[in-house]
Amino acid sequence: MRDSSPCEQPHQSGSSFLPTSRREFLRLSALAAVAAVSGVRPLLALGEPAVGPLTRSNTMPGRIVLYRDPAMNGHQATIDRDRVEQVLHQGIRMLTGVLDIGAAFESLMPGVTATSPIAIKVNCIGPTDTRWETARAVVSGLSLMLGGTYDVSRVTVYDNQYISGHGYTPSEFTFNGHTAVLSNTNSPSSYYVYGGHRLSSYLVNAQFVIDMPALKVHTDPSNQITVSLKNHYGSCSPSSLCGNITGMLTVNADAHIKGKTALVVLDALRGTYTGGPGEPPQSWNLYPEHSPNTIGLSTDPVTIDYWARDVINEERALRSQPAKPCPWIELASGAPYELGVSDPAQMTVITMDPGAVGDEPLVSRGLLLAPPAPNPFSHGTVLGFTLPRSGSVTLAIYAADGRRVRTLHGFHSAGPGEMAWDGRDDSGEEVAVGTYFARLDSGGSASVRKMIRIR
Repeated sequence: MRDSSPCEQPHQSGSSFLPTSRREFLRLSALAAVAAVSGVRPLLALGEPAVGPLTRSNTMPGRIVLYRDPAMNGHQATIDRDRVEQVLHQGIRMLTGVLDIGAAFESLMPGVTATSPIAIKVNCIGPTDTRWETARAVVSGLSLMLGGTYDVSRVTVYDNQYISGHGYTPSEFTFNGHTAVLSNTNSPSSYYVYGGHRLSSYLVNAQFVIDMPALKVHTDPSNQITVSLKNHYGSCSPSSLCGNITGMLTVNADAHIKGKTALVVLDALRGTYTGGPGEPPQSWNLYPEHSPNTIGLSTDPVTIDYWARDVINEERALRSQPAKPCPWIELASGAPYELGVSDPAQMTVITMDPGAVGDEPLVSRGLLLAPPAPNPFSHGTVLGFTLPRSGSVTLAIYAADGRRVRTLHGFHSAGPGEMAWDGRDDSGEEVAVGTYFARLDSGGSASVRKMIRIR
């Protein structure tokens, strides 16, 4: 008998797939629903000041928001600045559970004052960069803190490359009559010698740090991908001081980075999956418009890097390229560094992907659906998963137009498991060539993967 739970029945409303639970979702609002499910922190009313203990340094380990929206135009020559701002601000509200945008940023920076210095490390090496539109969206959110009285001239956006060549202009970073500082750190005078490291003085002098990497790979076998943790090579002079795994993790464990990082924002509007850091943005088979068009938000740099490695390796598998193992992601979570969460069973993943599953966030609390293998496939594919606890599992297969073509059920113990799909619909007929989405539901959490059927 076909499952008729409301979270899986298609609802026709103009989006490709929209669960009927959207009615309840809208009644509560997306943010209230996320806060209620994840239980990370209480939801603050609009305009209510952020409150909390004066602590920071990965305040929500393992929690990540992945907001994908093709309307940001990462695949186009001109990115939609205003749409990027809307997505990022909505993502901050989803991450924190705080409705007011300014208060949401405040909740990540306990003790912030109108003149608290904030350092934002971007990545402007090569044409695949941290987009100025994304950095601007962060600064615009900061300008709303403290009822709009925060002085963004206390914000420094920096890299060890000349960022003005990447579209960073003062006019785009001016809010409430104040302009953020846009700087490169190539000059040795801008570095401060601290604890055996030569760290950027912007880090040393900041009260809070925001890490803003881009999504890209690297040819260095010690690095393999260059995302959150490697982004601070540009905070270290010379970069050879952190030019290996031990050095990179040691620098990230420094009190001026680990102890001050309030937010990590991954700019995955565009990205690379092969080549070095100087490669231009590449065309991805994983996405219909061939660009990730995603913004990732977390307080956990290790969880961000875990997702980046996962999506890069999924794309590489589609192209028969070897995986980037990046074992330092797991090393980063252990002693003596303890930089974040690398165990997917300990992660809370909130996914927004209007193009794939409607406009309801999917909250995955330790539930991980691995990339299908093989993918693309011709006769069948296997989807591995990890469950945080034993329970019933539903695997639903959706066509690109939102039709549910196959539903599989099972009961699995906590830990790893897998379910196979033979490429047939519920009536036993082979499905057509094309793009499909697999949605795994268990214990109130869900996770989605894309796959391609070929002949």
